[in-house]
Amino acid sequence: MQRRSAERKVLLAVREGHLDARLLAAARALCQRLDAGIDILLLASGEQLPAEVDDLVRTLRDEGVAYTLTRKEVLRRRDIVAYANTHECISTVVIDSLEGWESVAEDRSSDPWRKLACPLVTASPSKAASQDQPT
Repeated sequence: MQRRSAERKVLLAVREGHLDARLLAAARALCQRLDAGIDILLLASGEQLPAEVDDLVRTLRDEGVAYTLTRKEVLRRRDIVAYANTHECISTVVIDSLEGWESVAEDRSSDPWRKLACPLVTASPSKAASQDQPT
């Protein structure tokens, strides 16, 4: 039995300035594998969409993938977790990296990711993994 796209969704939380093709491709691929739609939470200022997000939305539209796009001026880890946990249709959360969201958090002593009720996928390498460090 095939599910309709709107019944299951991937939550993609992205920040302007931290967008890369690998992150967006991973979210789109998950949607295809799960036969799911996508909810996009975008932390960005200004009225224009970042070019990468605009391209992603155009691709989703062309492929017939159900999506929503919500622009936020403030988007913290706990906001992402609350969104995912209060929307039963969210199957997976995709973010760029754990480290990147840590710097956005006001309260670094808490770890809201532990309260996430679905899998969390980090699609970009951490800074430490992407740097060549001598041994």
